[in-house]
Amino acid sequence: MKASYPSIQSFYKREIPEEKKPPTDASPVNVGDGFTEEELSDALDPLSRKWNPEREYEEQIIAQLIPGPRAVTFVGRIVNLATFFGHTPKQPKAAGFHSLIVKDDSAAISIKLYFARDQYPLQLGQLLSFWTLFISDTSKIGSKIVSAVIVCANMFPGRVTSDHIMIHTTGSTDGICHVPLEYKKNQPLPGLMTLDTWLKGGHDGVVNAKILVCVKSLGAKKTIKRKDGAESDLADVGLFDHTGDVRMTLWNSQIESSKDWQPGTTILLLSNPGYKVLFSGKGSVRVAHQTMIDVEPDFPDAEWLRKYAAWLMKKESLSSSVVWPEGVWDVDAAEYGVVRMLFTLAELDRWVRSDGDQTFTGMINVTIMEMSLVSLQRRNMLMCAECCGVPIYSNTPTTPCCNCSKPLSLSLNPRIIGTLLDETGSISPGKLLWSPRAWTQLFGRGVEEIARMTDEEVRVFEQRALWLRCHLVVGWSGDVGRLGVLGVLM
Repeated sequence: MKASYPSIQSFYKREIPEEKKPPTDASPVNVGDGFTEEELSDALDPLSRKWNPEREYEEQIIAQLIPGPRAVTFVGRIVNLATFFGHTPKQPKAAGFHSLIVKDDSAAISIKLYFARDQYPLQLGQLLSFWTLFISDTSKIGSKIVSAVIVCANMFPGRVTSDHIMIHTTGSTDGICHVPLEYKKNQPLPGLMTLDTWLKGGHDGVVNAKILVCVKSLGAKKTIKRKDGAESDLADVGLFDHTGDVRMTLWNSQIESSKDWQPGTTILLLSNPGYKVLFSGKGSVRVAHQTMIDVEPDFPDAEWLRKYAAWLMKKESLSSSVVWPEGVWDVDAAEYGVVRMLFTLAELDRWVRSDGDQTFTGMINVTIMEMSLVSLQRRNMLMCAECCGVPIYSNTPTTPCCNCSKPLSLSLNPRIIGTLLDETGSISPGKLLWSPRAWTQLFGRGVEEIARMTDEEVRVFEQRALWLRCHLVVGWSGDVGRLGVLGVLM
């Protein structure tokens, strides 16, 4: 029988680790990731971090940027903006990125700006300063980019400490980077056409087409569901020039830019605008990937359109016919003064046309030929106001704006009073600017009481007021531009 020998494992004993009990007075230790709260805050909110660069950045204009590694800083305004959410293979730590086109007075650059958690508060027309170490060429961004874009850059300020941006919000920077690209002094801007020409065929095949427009109205934000089940926000902006008007649709992150636009005031220069046919068959403006939107451009054509828009809005705006200007006329002197001039409508017309800048008061004796009190009440248009370039109608003295939700105080609709007639002429409906005092004297009750009138009271008053002969205390001022009714004498 063979002798058995012990195995090598039998010479080693298995060691059992002893459990160490922590001291009773020891406090628990939270295991972290090695980053301080300040470092985490800087990564999630790069705009508020204290940035002290370790190297010197060379200040350049966009036209001087050359592809390659180089520490540069430049300034420009956003002319195209789109935001995309989701992780990308190149930057898996990013929650999304902004696709920007930024321009100064010399050229444009395409920038992909990544963010770690929250998107940047960017808007069209904002002035930004950039610091980066690398500039790329345009070969990787496709063939749809606008010809003015000469270089591109990828930036992630929340993760790359050498990248940084700054948003300028002070008024001292308002005059920077507003000159359109390709503009030369005392020469027409290449590719610029009227809105009517662009709608009738200028959008088809014209390279670097440009249209200069003014904001007419701002539509409410709507939410729609796409074919893939996701939701998107959109808002329509009305645009016009001296030849026509059109509608432009803004999507998602672009909508925030329109909140600072003022109807009748804000001028936009659209370069390479997209064209889309609506269901009604009319053409509209689409913000394409290569579209550039210059907000408040600085060149002579924009200044001319700004003056034209101011004149047109003063002539056609609803606000100019319902908002009563305070302190323009002396009502007591006009109604009870020693010198009170009585005009016919023909004499009043000649007086104003001879010198439209003067300010005076007087009286006219007219007959009310028409009234629309009943019809306007039934259509819920007894009172009106204007906000975001859109007329607001209601039968109540106060109502919120359907676009910006701002509470509005409404005035009586001036079209309640129809045609006024005397022996020499007539005044069309809605052409007079009525004061609250004049409405009270005409109706015998306050504005709020007029809004609460019943259907029977409205019908009876309209029948009594038709063919009524009355004296109107009126005033004219060149600054107002309308004939104001200061009071009514029966």
